[in-house]
Amino acid sequence: MSATADEGLMTGSLICAHCGQSVPPGTFCGFCGAHLHEEKGRRRLGHFAASPSEHVLRTALISTLFPHLMRRHAHVFRETFAGGALLVLVLAALRLYTPALLLAAALLPVLYLLYVHEAEVWERRPLSALLATFGVGLLLGVGYSLGFGQLITPSFAGTEQGPLLSGILLPVVAQLAMVVGPSTLLWRKDLDEALDGLSVGVMSAFGFVFASVVAGYWHNLTAPLVGQAAVSSDQILNILRVAIIGAVVSASTTGLVTVTLWLRRHGRGRGLQKSILLQPAAMVFVALLAQVGLGLGSYFLSSLLAVVALWALGAAALLMALRVVTHLALLEEGAAHVIAPSSPCSECHMVVPSMHFCPHCGAARSAAPKRFRPDLEVVR
Repeated sequence: MSATADEGLMTGSLICAHCGQSVPPGTFCGFCGAHLHEEKGRRRLGHFAASPSEHVLRTALISTLFPHLMRRHAHVFRETFAGGALLVLVLAALRLYTPALLLAAALLPVLYLLYVHEAEVWERRPLSALLATFGVGLLLGVGYSLGFGQLITPSFAGTEQGPLLSGILLPVVAQLAMVVGPSTLLWRKDLDEALDGLSVGVMSAFGFVFASVVAGYWHNLTAPLVGQAAVSSDQILNILRVAIIGAVVSASTTGLVTVTLWLRRHGRGRGLQKSILLQPAAMVFVALLAQVGLGLGSYFLSSLLAVVALWALGAAALLMALRVVTHLALLEEGAAHVIAPSSPCSECHMVVPSMHFCPHCGAARSAAPKRFRPDLEVVR
């Protein structure tokens, strides 16, 4: 142990069987986050590091993409998202196709902007981070939609080159474009945590998808507010696929890349979690494979319902993959073995020794809103 802020904190300390460090007694190791009383507790899959009350192997949109939210606030975002999706369907049923499309495209980006503000994710220079992610994503999304969607793709429709373009080239270009903005922030020292990588990746993906949907469906957005006929089920399904499910897919694939890039670039890994899932090259491959697979499926499947089902399954699988990678990254990252004075855990509210993980509930301190975090860097 490199430093001890209060000798009283170590009364009755024990040795973690997973990392070998002397830590205060509790359910979880405050240094490596492992479950102290389970033989296979190193990866503690029953307790997600950002929200320990949830299992890791779970498809949960809010706690996965919005990990800094405290539990008492998460339900507000969850209910807002569900209400927004329901409102999209109501607007479509009322033949208000344009408002339905705009709401679907803006739902997740607006929620994420509120989350970034609420949790102070980018507390020091939020404007520059926002411009580099959401702003760059918007610009690239418009260029992608106008260039490929309006000019190039129609000329290849029905040709032998169609699958190559629509199923492989376009998804690859889109995925690479979504990483451009975050890559400009990779060297910033005030954004050096794995969850910083997640947030910039998700924000960039949301900006890209929002812009590509608005630009690609501009002819619909300039049509009369109320349609002359009822909105068909195919139109409703298409809104959900391109604007909501597509945003979740892109946020998940981009997050897989940026989380691992941030962990590797800033040297915060401690060698505690040996997994190929933490290798940036592996996650780039997974992201591209997922985008290409969904692109080819969309090209060859004749039923829109089947396409939407494929994308929904893909979104669920990718969310779970991102959740696992984020969990492992949180268990992996950290610095010296430090025990700072006791403070309340923002997740369980117990007053516990301030370490990388709460000894009581196992929440990663780096997943707490930054204004509620104890400063573990002050003790050396």
